[in-house]
Amino acid sequence: MYKLLLVEDSALIRDVIVEMLHDCEQLAIENIATTSDEAIDFLNTGEYDMVVLDIELAKGTGFDVVRHTQQQDFPFKVPDIVMLTNHGNGYYRNLARDMGVEYFFDKSLQFDECMEVIQQRAGVPN
Repeated sequence: MYKLLLVEDSALIRDVIVEMLHDCEQLAIENIATTSDEAIDFLNTGEYDMVVLDIELAKGTGFDVVRHTQQQDFPFKVPDIVMLTNHGNGYYRNLARDMGVEYFFDKSLQFDECMEVIQQRAGVPN
């Protein structure tokens, strides 16, 4: 089972992501966080294959979460990081890339593409 942590403070976006991934039998949305602190707590207590996160959260940022996974004492294998954000400008895209984020998507332009990448990483057949 491919375990995912969803870090998103918008209830509407969370619901859409959960609904779109609902039928993926190989994928489980293990936990949902709305702040960077909640996400970090989840990451410290269990291993995830992927973290899907927004940049701007109810408290903190997605970059805080990424930095946490890069600490030398991070207790698990570093999960795949997918940023899905309304802040798809070059500054944030470059910052994410410089931090080692492999997947970066603009919510308004690349939402479906992001869902496809999540499903591909989880091994969902086309």
